Amino acid sequence: MLGRPIFAALLLLLPSVTACESSSTESGYTPTTDVSDLCVTPLAPNEPLCSTAFDDGTWPASHRGSYAQGSSAFSGPSDGENTTSEHIDLPAAGVPIVPVFTEPYEDGGRAIWSTVTGLEAAIVKLDHQTFEIIDWYVPADREDDPPTFSLGVSGAYTAVDARGRFIAGRTRFVGFYRDSTEGDRSSPIELEKRVFLPDELFCNEDDVIAGMTLTYDGNLAFATELGNLFVISPDVDPEAIDATAASTNPGCPTTETAGLEIVSNSLAADESGGIYLLTSAAMYRFDWDGENLSQTWRAEYEVDEDVPSPIRLGPGSGSTPSLMGTDADDDRFVVITDGQVLMRLVLFWGDQVPADWEPIGPGKDPRIACELAVDFGTGTTTAISEQSVAVRGYSAIVVNDLLTDPTINPPSGLPFDAVAQNLVSALDGGIPEQAPFGLERIDWDPATRTCETIWENAEISIPNSIPSISEATGLIYGTGQRDGQWGLEGLDFESGDSRVWVPAGDGVCPGDGGGVAGALPGVPEVLEVVPDSCENSVYAATTVGPDGMVYQGTLAGYTRYVPASADAIPDDSRIESGLSQGLDLLDRAESGVADQIGTRDYLRRAIVQLDATRTVAIESGDSAVVRATRVALESLDAAVATFDGGGDYDAQIGAARDALSDL
Repeated sequence: MLGRPIFAALLLLLPSVTACESSSTESGYTPTTDVSDLCVTPLAPNEPLCSTAFDDGTWPASHRGSYAQGSSAFSGPSDGENTTSEHIDLPAAGVPIVPVFTEPYEDGGRAIWSTVTGLEAAIVKLDHQTFEIIDWYVPADREDDPPTFSLGVSGAYTAVDARGRFIAGRTRFVGFYRDSTEGDRSSPIELEKRVFLPDELFCNEDDVIAGMTLTYDGNLAFATELGNLFVISPDVDPEAIDATAASTNPGCPTTETAGLEIVSNSLAADESGGIYLLTSAAMYRFDWDGENLSQTWRAEYEVDEDVPSPIRLGPGSGSTPSLMGTDADDDRFVVITDGQVLMRLVLFWGDQVPADWEPIGPGKDPRIACELAVDFGTGTTTAISEQSVAVRGYSAIVVNDLLTDPTINPPSGLPFDAVAQNLVSALDGGIPEQAPFGLERIDWDPATRTCETIWENAEISIPNSIPSISEATGLIYGTGQRDGQWGLEGLDFESGDSRVWVPAGDGVCPGDGGGVAGALPGVPEVLEVVPDSCENSVYAATTVGPDGMVYQGTLAGYTRYVPASADAIPDDSRIESGLSQGLDLLDRAESGVADQIGTRDYLRRAIVQLDATRTVAIESGDSAVVRATRVALESLDAAVATFDGGGDYDAQIGAARDALSDL
């Protein structure tokens, strides 16, 4: 693959930019600071800082990145009539929960990786250009001594790191996979290493990995189902693991789990070293300083004992925490839906609680900034979601997953009962009379410091997919059903109105359902009612991929939606965003706040963003921006050199800021 700092995902937003090289000829100026190890944050509003830990793909990790916002700067389909659906079956039963994308290889192509939930614990690698399977890796078929896998959420959360390796934490080990031939995406999958984690990182002998993310300093953070958190290096020696677990369950027992806080989703992380973990009882922030973990705060949220739905993977919230607020001076929050019968959207202050903040109600933790019931405008008293909240800017999108009349599996005594119930519930979502309906947008207002509902749509059914947001198209995507027909829904972000509907295929599964029907109780009976269920999203993510395509894992494979053309953010918006990003990075460089990036790298990141902005300005003919960014880049070059020499660089930052502020 191509090396950094090429952010190949900018192909829709930014024409082939290599930081500090792209336009030096046209502008007559070449920055001298080395930024070859950095990434480019897409030139778009409300983008978190890019993380150099990830590969430069459009969507390199579950929920897209460490902020876990489920939103993207890039385009998806905007015209349903000129968008087609394509489906590919997998070789065996299982659901690819999240596709993660590599940066382009030297030939411009990309690979797509995913774990597959199922009895085989497979890894699949696809070719984005041809939409064909490159390789299907089953440990039992490839390895002399394959490990034992559990069936459940463990392994669903994955990432492609900056070295192009696919990383998946499953059960009690972490697998690192790569191309068997370096730089050749068509080559088979090769297991680079598997790291078996020591028992002391887990709560007891039954505990397994639940979630995973990459920290901004390039380490791997894991949460276990029984509330432990630990961080390891991607270069960890499998024979000498140096890690210590922090726990949400002090004195975690070795056998008895009654009363323990449970984790059923993944993690979020930010550039300050914050790692955000949600249990069945409380929201946590831990801080990672590069060597140690420490608990910074804990805030409880509301949970009802009897939530009326079998879709839940575990007690409490169904959310992976999503981070809200991207600029240094933004209000910054952790966003979830709670565990009440009528769920609430909950915002927690992520950093310091403002000194003048008063609790929102009696007995409420002062860290809670907002708690708003979500009923989708229907007046219902019951609504829940098993999906994370999609976030863009100060906006949150919540989807309803509550079945109207769920099928309840009788206990079979098999170890797969919970998984079976979850799958049966997913299949029920394809029955129009039982399917859930409703999406709602709720915004934080920084002026009033309150949340408010912007719109409600009770007519759209997205039964179980994880919605995503596209900045370029201004649409919210999710796999929906209309009268039993599965397809891609695209809702207007501003109004909530439906703007795109693309039917998927007929949903007919190959064969008779194979291992799914044979191994899980209750599944054959539901498949008799809904035999055409292979386009069912089964709690998988609706993912904004390259080239304006949207990908969806399904019961039997992958479906993607391919537009005839892809929208791009207009040049003036890209320029405005790039200038704003540059100024924000200068503010961070002067703040003196200790985090995982540091002053020098904030200065260098400002150079990357402003050089990318200058490229767009040159191509659009905006000479004023070209001149201003050149002045700013010259000043920042000098500031880095002064910083390296131990001198005072404030005046140079001021000169850069003045040049940009004049615009």
